[in-house]
Amino acid sequence: MARWSDFLQRLRGDANDTDRQRWLAILGLNRQLAAAQSQRQVLTVLVDEAVRLFGAERGFLVTAGGGPGYGVAVARSLDREAVANPERKLSTTILKRALDAGEALFSEDAQEGELGASQSVADLRLRSVLCVPLRAGERVLGALYLDHRFQAGAFAERDLPWLCAFADQGAIVLHLHGLLAENRAQAEALAEQNRSLQATVQAQAEALAAPDERLTRSALRHRFPGLLGESPALLRALCVLDRIADTDLPVLLTGESGTGKEVAARALHAEGPRRRGEFVAVNVAAIAADLLESELFGHAKGAFTGADRDRPGLLRQAAGGTLFLDELTEMSPDVQAKLLRALEQRTVRPVGGDREHPIDVRLVAATNRDVAQALAAGRLREDLYFRLAVVAVHLPPLRERPDDLVPLAEHFLQQAAAAQGRAAPPLGPDLAAALRARSWPGNLRQLRNEMQRLWALAGGGELRVGLLSPEEPRTGGSAPPATFDLAALERWAVERALQAAKGNKAEAARLLGIGRRTLYDKLGARPEPDGTD
Repeated sequence: MARWSDFLQRLRGDANDTDRQRWLAILGLNRQLAAAQSQRQVLTVLVDEAVRLFGAERGFLVTAGGGPGYGVAVARSLDREAVANPERKLSTTILKRALDAGEALFSEDAQEGELGASQSVADLRLRSVLCVPLRAGERVLGALYLDHRFQAGAFAERDLPWLCAFADQGAIVLHLHGLLAENRAQAEALAEQNRSLQATVQAQAEALAAPDERLTRSALRHRFPGLLGESPALLRALCVLDRIADTDLPVLLTGESGTGKEVAARALHAEGPRRRGEFVAVNVAAIAADLLESELFGHAKGAFTGADRDRPGLLRQAAGGTLFLDELTEMSPDVQAKLLRALEQRTVRPVGGDREHPIDVRLVAATNRDVAQALAAGRLREDLYFRLAVVAVHLPPLRERPDDLVPLAEHFLQQAAAAQGRAAPPLGPDLAAALRARSWPGNLRQLRNEMQRLWALAGGGELRVGLLSPEEPRTGGSAPPATFDLAALERWAVERALQAAKGNKAEAARLLGIGRRTLYDKLGARPEPDGTD
């Protein structure tokens, strides 16, 4: 192949008439590129000029992707007419080589040598062939393909640099129009998101402004059967969830541990457009920091010790579905930055991998921390927060849902009984009053665990108040705070749980219905080095 520097030297020096014609054609294409009204108009002129200037019988401009791996955007004959059924007039062998390798291919007589063994070359009776890829950076967007079925030696090797110049014009056209199409699609998506956000903001405003008696489940479009209750605090959250269920908007769920954030995430998935896809849940705090990146983004075989095979990662596993990230603020800032990049670019690069993979996932995140404090402390990146909290929904604690407590207790009791194929008796008034008198710092999780315990201890017999777990530790304990202060109430509950567990932090966390790491955070302590408590 003639070197590009030799080609440039000829232009500067004594270029012949053919070279001048080609050079003028390229300049003309540049002018048309700037003034063109459509992509097809420019590409048709480009192929017609290439066929004329290189003495080809036919010319094809092919784009990567589509049916068998490519699509024919323009196909023209020497008479400047469209070629019928163009996909059948190309050698797939020649085209595949150019697209896969990203390198130009030239043959004076394709019937001889290695190409002669190709079935498509033989069927088409090709003689002269020139095929040059259309490149934009590292991407191969397509190819410019010229051939002549009746004349060997129609092209010379010195034609390759010129055809590369033509191909560059085609690549510019495809790349620019691709960017314009992406911009239009993004603008449409943003407009749709804006409409959804406006509806959501309106729904939030209506929910906050509506009198409690106006908040009813019957007004919701979605049932949310897993989110039980009729209290105004819950219905306000359901009202917002109802408006965003049919969208792909990212959602941040906030609320204390045990308030049902994962249940809400599953409800959004089940009621939304991605219900046929997979729901993938991951507790960030339960995965070691050095493993979380490969868990989310995947890894290539050999990326690290023990990586004996490729793994797609959770972001790709949830393709077409929903990924739920619980305890978001436990994610390291470095992984948060990589997650933000993946969400912005809609691609992910596995650890140790050398290429990007597209992702199509709805993200729902959750945290039991105070978001403002997490942002101020650097536990949550502000840019990631704004990317995820397009809609923020707060799930109320059980103490703000007093009317829901007994129905929920009966529901959990029925679940425990049904697991053994039995029916649960109703709660008596004394037992119901005892349940209402408790503070339930572990919220729904703690209530569910307590009802399972109550059913097991009752053994199918009478449900008595005395079977409830002691609210005051047997070794004695402090009284609850005299005034309602959430932080003081939380400290009191943690202290009582530690007393009841005789200092065993794992057991105390279980009693509270929270994770062990969450308990350590509340205590301002670190886990024991031997893993015991």
